[in-house]
Amino acid sequence: MTPTALIESRVAAVAAKDLDALLACYAEDVTLFDAVGPLRDTGRDAERARLQEWFGAYRSAIELDIRDLDVVADGDVAFASYLFHVRGTMLDGTDVAMWVRSTAGLRRDDGGGGGWKIVHEHSSVPFDGATGEALTRLAPGTAAG
Repeated sequence: MTPTALIESRVAAVAAKDLDALLACYAEDVTLFDAVGPLRDTGRDAERARLQEWFGAYRSAIELDIRDLDVVADGDVAFASYLFHVRGTMLDGTDVAMWVRSTAGLRRDDGGGGGWKIVHEHSSVPFDGATGEALTRLAPGTAAG
């Protein structure tokens, strides 16, 4: 699977809340800078716990769309940057519809038969410097987005 295909494969896995399919995208020693705490996490087990919490917070399916995917690969290393739109309904009835920025670093590990794996992932939302509030209503193509 190419780095592009790996990133795109996560859309269906999120919609199905397929924990195993998502975890297969990550290296055992992945470093994670997620949009929600903590500041830094490491390892596939940390990603498993985060995904379980995320999936469990939604009563609906989680819809995920990827936009502006740009992948640069050379040899056994690749970097991907993209925007993703998350939509769904949380357990408390809150409707979520927000854009998130993401950058992923990938490494090819064909020796173990694993192909490309995410070794570093950083996801974030911009914030208002004056108020400190997350700007979750920004969208691509808008004046502020």
